[in-house]
Amino acid sequence: MWPHGPIRLTEAQSAVFKSLWSFKGEWRDGETIMRRAGLQSAKPIDVFKVKARDRDKPEAEGPLFACRALVITQQRAGLYAMPCAAASTRAQA
Repeated sequence: MWPHGPIRLTEAQSAVFKSLWSFKGEWRDGETIMRRAGLQSAKPIDVFKVKARDRDKPEAEGPLFACRALVITQQRAGLYAMPCAAASTRAQA
């Protein structure tokens, strides 16, 4: 549980979550996710990294906390998924 209030995302972070959500919990490689998000990096985690100067600021660490809570990875294969998107899709059916 995040104790520091709302988590504010950048446009890039929001685009990554939207991209992951669109795959409905299915595994996708990082490049596919980032391409759909309209971003250049090959790894979704890159937009969630906290800069050294912001390490102890909750507003900077919140998006990374959300990413770790919502996204699962197969690091060796470079795959990412957002299981809650699959659960949401099933609930709507």
